[in-house]
Amino acid sequence: MNRLLSYSACVALAILATMIIGCSGALSPLSVKIQSAEIALEQANGFRIQSDDPEKRKKEKAKREKLYDRAMKNYNTIIERSPDGKYAQRAHFGLAAIHQRHGRWDEATTHYQAIVDLSPTGYLGGKARSGIADIRKNRQIIRNDLRVYRNRLETEDSQNKAAEALINVAKAYESLANYGETIRYYEKMADEFPNHKKAPQSQYNVGRIYFYELYDYSNSGGWGAYNKVIENFPEAFEANQAATLLKETKEILDEIRFDQEDIKKYTSKKAIEYENAGRVILASERYLMGQADRIVQDFQSIARGWEKLRNYPYALASYRKLAENLSYKKFASADARYQIGRLYQQDGQYQRAIEAYEDLFKNSPESTWRNEAVYQQAVCFRAIREFSLAHRAFKAYMSINKGPTPYSREAEQIVRQMELDQDGDGHMLYKEQEAGTSDQDPNDYPGATMTETLGDVQ
Repeated sequence: MNRLLSYSACVALAILATMIIGCSGALSPLSVKIQSAEIALEQANGFRIQSDDPEKRKKEKAKREKLYDRAMKNYNTIIERSPDGKYAQRAHFGLAAIHQRHGRWDEATTHYQAIVDLSPTGYLGGKARSGIADIRKNRQIIRNDLRVYRNRLETEDSQNKAAEALINVAKAYESLANYGETIRYYEKMADEFPNHKKAPQSQYNVGRIYFYELYDYSNSGGWGAYNKVIENFPEAFEANQAATLLKETKEILDEIRFDQEDIKKYTSKKAIEYENAGRVILASERYLMGQADRIVQDFQSIARGWEKLRNYPYALASYRKLAENLSYKKFASADARYQIGRLYQQDGQYQRAIEAYEDLFKNSPESTWRNEAVYQQAVCFRAIREFSLAHRAFKAYMSINKGPTPYSREAEQIVRQMELDQDGDGHMLYKEQEAGTSDQDPNDYPGATMTETLGDVQ
């Protein structure tokens, strides 16, 4: 893969960028609002409760709630200013996610329904319908299984059913991303039914939620929860799992701390003083002379460490800081921007992945990741049912790659399929998919009126 863009490649990318973000490429105020809201939500979901002191933990949780409040304020502003605009669905979806995480299911359902009303056949419309169905199903599970738990008898069979009911309740809360209640019911099961065969697994799940959903590695959180598995269930398979996991996690966290201290050591104190005083400093002034390559490696190592721990918000923050603070290190900055897109795509946040890849094209067009990013952006467009943009992006990938590439065959096959016109009505498959019409019925095509569609029947 060539490092430098050919003239034709530059033209192809420029055309693609224009089609996606418009001729000016300028961010509108609502574009800024949606970015601010989603960054705040990402920071809130990834906020680490680190202290073991109850009062400090309480303050940390309050800081996390402020981030959720900031996200909600921006989302609500978007909806108020443009209730059926470009970003309205994303704003409703963000609000639904926040309400759902806090157990406010009726509010979450209201926002999901607003998305369905705006775009019933769209990507977020489909996710919203699934969200409504999940809330309805899991609320029913919680009600039914709590009834089983509360009405248990002293018989062995009844006790087993009560224990299983608590597990079902915990799983239902976990499915709804209400992790506080998830932990409460897994702990309740392990504490009240310590002799049940699933008690070790239930206690292990407490540690899993703390580590991989709440990113809490403290003794009051995940570390203590895993140690409780080892102490209370020493003969269980989960005890060995917990011991191994704690050892591996300690090594990763120690490496991250070492790299963080290394960055701090080689950060220019004078530059930070100037910045804190309101002076604009150059990216090249932030770190001590000759240490930029070392700092790049530190940031990359930190990001990889967080990714190993499945702490994607912190991994994203590390890559973002690398791209911003060392923007003059072109290759490293471009790599960081690509990694941000990759992580969003891996996490199923396709719209944010598309924007991250766009940021790569804009700020690092010479990147060796360019071709990969063009293809992956096309994949993301296809995933969110933006078929016209997906078609153009796959075509752009083909135009900037002459000869065999890792995805050339896949891109050709996808484009060929998208350009099918099986019913011969003059509308290609991707146009029919985007309009929600059938490529098997020549009377059902984009723009057809109900009368035209039903003409043969009448």
